[in-house]
Amino acid sequence: MRVRFRRLMVATTGLTYVLMLLGVYTAAFGAGLTCGARWPFCDGWLGLFPANIPSFIEWFHRLVAMITGFVILGTAYAGWTRQNDRRVAWAITLAVLLLPLQIGLGAVTVTLSGVFPWGYAPSVQMLHYVVALAILALLTIATALTVSSPLTGEKNRRRFRSRLRWGLLAVLVLLPVQYLFNYGTVFVYSPAVQITYYALSLLMFGVLVSVAVWTARFVSTADTASTRSITRVNRLSVAGAVVLTAQMLVDRQLWGAVPPGVSDGLSLVLGLLVLVAVWLVFRGSALLPPGEHNAHNSE
Repeated sequence: MRVRFRRLMVATTGLTYVLMLLGVYTAAFGAGLTCGARWPFCDGWLGLFPANIPSFIEWFHRLVAMITGFVILGTAYAGWTRQNDRRVAWAITLAVLLLPLQIGLGAVTVTLSGVFPWGYAPSVQMLHYVVALAILALLTIATALTVSSPLTGEKNRRRFRSRLRWGLLAVLVLLPVQYLFNYGTVFVYSPAVQITYYALSLLMFGVLVSVAVWTARFVSTADTASTRSITRVNRLSVAGAVVLTAQMLVDRQLWGAVPPGVSDGLSLVLGLLVLVAVWLVFRGSALLPPGEHNAHNSE
């Protein structure tokens, strides 16, 4: 794949990641309704600019959302015309198809909040976050496919193993740090703490999704022993991403305070899943390139 498209894919996914964090901060700061019911405009001069700091946060979030939407559209076009992997193109296209729903949910939470009781209801906010997470997941899948190398040759097999090791180790290291910023642990759940928590959570989510994509590609080309081991890592990474998603949704606290024990339990399950995946990746020669098996066995 062309280097320019690869960079575009990484930049698009990174921008979507930043947008999600802005959305979390906007909600945590309580700025979601400060621009009033003039969506997509605001409450300042000619309705185009913010009138105060809270409305600036909401206005800036909308501005970045608009820019991100156009960038995703451009990336989808490039996916069909600048590279040959149709899986990448379809993943971006599915993200594009979710954009109108995400935009509509954003509009509903603002324009109908004062008209219908369900306008800013927890269920609508939850769906708004789930759709955003689905868009991020699809773009992450496309990015993981774009940056992955062909699984042929000793050098590429070694690189594949290194990515799995470093990726899963990163999640294992970040998990206790993320736990410190979780609801009801060490810090008061302020907007700054929330955005830190979700920055770490979304980063781990992206790594787990990428590991799932890379291991799924490996299974179709590996020998039987490696396939069994990698299939387990694939299932563990998918399960980890699902558990982390559930934890992020619980910690939105949209239906009121949730007992910290719920999130703690999810953290424990996630830690166990990642720990087993790390053990599988490090345990022996199953992931070694063919030329390294003999050397490994002779030690």
